[in-house]
Amino acid sequence: MGGMNPPSPLSLNGSWAFRFEEGALLADAARPDFEPACTIAVPACFDTLPDWYLRRGVGLYRRGFRLDRDVPAAWLEVAGMGLVGAFWLDGRPIGESALPYSTLRLPTGPLAAGEHVLAAALGNRLDEPRLTLAKPYYDFYLYGGFYHGVSLVFDDRALRVRTRDVRDGTVEIEAVRFPEPDFDATLVFDGRSAVPAAFRGGRATVRVPDFRLWSPDSPNLHTVELVDHPDHQDHPDHPDHPDHPTIRTKFGIRTIEARSGRLFLNGEPLYLRGANRHEAHPTFGAATPDAVMLADIQNLRSLGANFVRGAHYPQADRFLELCDEHGLLVWEETLGWGNGTAWNDRAQTEFARPEFLADNLAQARRMVEKSFNHPSVILFGFLNEFESATPAGKAIADRIIAQIRAFDSGRLVTFACNHNDSDVANENTDVVSFNTYPGWIGSDPGTPEHLKELMEKDLAGIVAYFRSKWPDKPILVSEMGTCGEYGRHDAAAAQWTEEFEAEYLADAARAVAARPEISGFTVWQLTDCRSFHRGGATVRCKPFAENLAGIYDGYRRPKLPVVAAVRAAFASPRMTASS
Repeated sequence: MGGMNPPSPLSLNGSWAFRFEEGALLADAARPDFEPACTIAVPACFDTLPDWYLRRGVGLYRRGFRLDRDVPAAWLEVAGMGLVGAFWLDGRPIGESALPYSTLRLPTGPLAAGEHVLAAALGNRLDEPRLTLAKPYYDFYLYGGFYHGVSLVFDDRALRVRTRDVRDGTVEIEAVRFPEPDFDATLVFDGRSAVPAAFRGGRATVRVPDFRLWSPDSPNLHTVELVDHPDHQDHPDHPDHPDHPTIRTKFGIRTIEARSGRLFLNGEPLYLRGANRHEAHPTFGAATPDAVMLADIQNLRSLGANFVRGAHYPQADRFLELCDEHGLLVWEETLGWGNGTAWNDRAQTEFARPEFLADNLAQARRMVEKSFNHPSVILFGFLNEFESATPAGKAIADRIIAQIRAFDSGRLVTFACNHNDSDVANENTDVVSFNTYPGWIGSDPGTPEHLKELMEKDLAGIVAYFRSKWPDKPILVSEMGTCGEYGRHDAAAAQWTEEFEAEYLADAARAVAARPEISGFTVWQLTDCRSFHRGGATVRCKPFAENLAGIYDGYRRPKLPVVAAVRAAFASPRMTASS
């Protein structure tokens, strides 16, 4: 079952030869034999760097690497890129992608020992013909470049772990992309406890020795390593063979359920309190380093949050690892924003393109595969604020839901809805989630008393509609918030000040907490981020080309009145009673 022990993954991060073709489309500029103009760091977003700041076009990349021995197979792994890409190895094409933010794994075939050359072309124009998942009308900036690194891996096998019983630590291990579905093996848990396992149909059910549950309060993680046991000692996979191959993964034991209108984690009632987070920073764009990710998690935890929504695209694997380690629950979703909506003539025709559905299904599949063993991920979502009040929108939702559920990953399925009096696409979701901005988008706040009344009336109407349609589904506020400029103050809480944002979020939290039907409150948003560069009047407006609704600014500086308001809200009895 395999052969010689594959080499460890080879990092291809660092300095690459680079050339930027401004204004070009991928089809016109993509080539592996370009003349370099300079070097560039990988990972990085090229359109955050001074020489190409906010410019659209194609970035051409090239670097060499050396293998010390022949390998029978390898895969190029790209940990998120934007927005479309083409890749070559030793001058031959090995793949293309139009799935921004997704982790890519492109097969290279066998590779000989010696020197090799990898080249890539990444385009960030929003009118790329093949690009269906990223559009100019999206209310956030879409960056070009390699977001979180590039590597060459030499083993495509994987283990998927499903929690089957939290009472006794029973898990099901699925052996993915193994040559044979039926084999006997030893599973070593946490580096010390060996358990025999009989894989049939690629799956084996075992109990984890000395198991501990994963939860926000106790984020316990286990490891499992699969050791093959063929019969013959001279077989390369025999445990006594010096090149004996193993495969390992981290996982957590936990369950998430939706029943009787409530959420349950490991059988206990759960109330979600958190914020939406964009993978964005003024200096790094979408290529946020570990320290920024960790700062965001620490800020969320200091607020009393137990939850983050990754808006509006698949999340970096490293971010999810940190959420696993720090006990932060996660909603992860496919890329989308307002797709198919009647108010936007650029979006109306999207549902008719076969490529739109195909790309959504492909991204949903890759998202679930990548995040399968992350216990922090409890919700999978898709297509933020799409046209969910039409049969066409429901048809697409049903296809994506079926794609996600086919993996039996132990997650609940939802989407952020803003058709809050006409939605039909939640028929097959597990959780009803909605976005609303009373007193901010579509209406003015008026006096403090008027703002409170607006919120109470708005939430009452939305909850009544969804309860009438789906009385047994949990309801979650997936977005609610307003904007305040960092450092802008006003004693009378004028709009766009920190005081107004603090007042708004405090009132929103009180209004949400007063609705017993609601199972969670997700602030829009954790940090300020770049949005429409020179537009956006239809969604209020975007001063300084930014969405200023962050509890923190883009550099993670706290808006102190806002931080205090959110911290107090998350500490309220209603939001902590069932956690």
